[in-house]
Amino acid sequence: MSHFSRIKTSITNLKILQKTLKDLNFECTTEKSYLKDGNGNLEYVDILAKKNNKNIIGFFWDKKEYTFISDFDLWKVNRDMYTENIVEIILQQYALNSIIATSHNEGFKTIKNQKLEDGSIKLTIQRWN
Repeated sequence: MSHFSRIKTSITNLKILQKTLKDLNFECTTEKSYLKDGNGNLEYVDILAKKNNKNIIGFFWDKKEYTFISDFDLWKVNRDMYTENIVEIILQQYALNSIIATSHNEGFKTIKNQKLEDGSIKLTIQRWN
């Protein structure tokens, strides 16, 4: 039984969200679009993310933050895609990209960005005065 799942996020920065989706090998467009679930129902989204030429994720802007929208039943059909923890994967990459962007704005340089075995990320930055 297909239907849309909506998950509120703390994502607020469009450019960082676009970079995050690109880092995770999604193609995305910010043209106003509709996402279709397995039953053919449509949901309006402000950002549409594609994987393997399939519209799989949408984000809706509520003037405060983005809401993640997807039909998780479609993920089961596309086994080469991420699992149901895609929201956590997106949020982790978004947080990393936010930290990097903020640190670069403050004059820091990224030295090392390493994903550890436990799934955490070790980020090393530095700034010379």
